[in-house]
Amino acid sequence: MTPQQTLALRLTRNPDHGRAAPCASVNLPLLETQDYARRHAYARANPAPVLVNHLQYYALLDRLVRQAWSGLGERCRLFVQLRLPAMDLALPASLLDARVTVGAGLQREAALRAGLDPAPVAWIAAERVRRDLWDAGDNTLRLAFWNAGQPDPTALLLPALDALAPRFLDLTDGGPAADATR
Repeated sequence: MTPQQTLALRLTRNPDHGRAAPCASVNLPLLETQDYARRHAYARANPAPVLVNHLQYYALLDRLVRQAWSGLGERCRLFVQLRLPAMDLALPASLLDARVTVGAGLQREAALRAGLDPAPVAWIAAERVRRDLWDAGDNTLRLAFWNAGQPDPTALLLPALDALAPRFLDLTDGGPAADATR
């Protein structure tokens, strides 16, 4: 089933811009020469900045899920595609709700669900949002909707992203955001 609307956004700003916030990054202990070599082996030459830490990442997903239920209705099924969770943080309660499926490669699953049930379905792919220097992402967030009953369902979720100053991406340009939605 073809989505009603597919959208890719590049996040361009930290959600806490202009405010002092304690550092939430965790560095590997560098005690021996081998530790520096290991760190260098995992370093990535990535021009995309790290905009959110793990806590801000989960807060963003929580806002998106809650905004989807607010705009599309409580029956909305959500498929949230993300990278491995942080070791020391629990997922927000909204991501553990029975109406939410969390995992990897969920766009086809979302489309299948939309074909079986007339309830709104939203797919949120956030695995390319960089949370630390080892992430390979480019701060791209992808959204798709089925059975939304709205002319522009993405507009319902955009308020949850305002603080991150999202920039729309063209899915027809053949970039990484387009590849993953085909």
